[in-house]
Amino acid sequence: MSKRKEIKERAYYANGVYMTVLEEIISAQRNNPDKIFYLQPYSSKFITELRDFTTNEGYSWQFYASTSSDMTHIYYVADIVGWAHKQNIEPDELALLNIHIKEFQKGENDIYIKTGVNLISIRNLRVLSNPIPVSKCIKIEDGSPLKSRTQPGGWSYVYPLDISVESDIIYPKTLIDLNLSESINESLKDSDDKRNARLENAPKIPEKIQTVSIGFKRNPDVIVFVLKRANGICELCNQSAPFLRFSDKSDYLEVHHWMPLSEGGEDTIINAAALCPNCHKEAHFGINKEKIKLYRTIQ
Repeated sequence: MSKRKEIKERAYYANGVYMTVLEEIISAQRNNPDKIFYLQPYSSKFITELRDFTTNEGYSWQFYASTSSDMTHIYYVADIVGWAHKQNIEPDELALLNIHIKEFQKGENDIYIKTGVNLISIRNLRVLSNPIPVSKCIKIEDGSPLKSRTQPGGWSYVYPLDISVESDIIYPKTLIDLNLSESINESLKDSDDKRNARLENAPKIPEKIQTVSIGFKRNPDVIVFVLKRANGICELCNQSAPFLRFSDKSDYLEVHHWMPLSEGGEDTIINAAALCPNCHKEAHFGINKEKIKLYRTIQ
């Protein structure tokens, strides 16, 4: 395979990008669909393949990104149209780039000359309504599946995936929840004055967006069996159901999978339990959720 063809058939995967950066670009694109936008990885190492790509005009790479809140799935894709060594950008060009950043990517403030060396130019950033597991990506270097990581940062060169382009932006429900969680953490870091200033200018009516939820077709027999087995008693805290359902006056418990279906868990009576709402939330979001999952899955 020739070097030219090899470059054309590559893609760049960025691990754990902040959603706030990507969503700001998505928002700016709505009124400026033909604009080029910029990403600034923190790394001081050159993304050598992208650096070399810029010498081959007419060839474009795909950009894939997981988020800092979920590094197991690709949520964003774009077209890479350029690369630059930030410290080598001419002053006049740098001034124009900073004008662009201040107008369209306010969260970035400017081109960070002292942080990182890579400036990636992208176009047509979009959200995947059906996120793709990073394991679907095949690494160029050895042909092995890409493994998800536990810490943000870094990149991989992978073969392009067959990704259909959505005509409208449809957000996965999980991404909306992750984005809110990340934004809350950022807000907690800000001063009261900075937060209050944003509140004064914030719209009172939230923006409407189109979302889609990806779920599983669950076995109703598993649900009924587990609820009957529990007989109105939470199978985690062993307390009675907190209230009765309005619809049929039955004990209100929720069927939970110890190993989540999204992580390959089985839809079986062994992997499921009837929990009260408090225990169900703790099993998903509590500080001991991993201990609960591990303990129950080895019983």
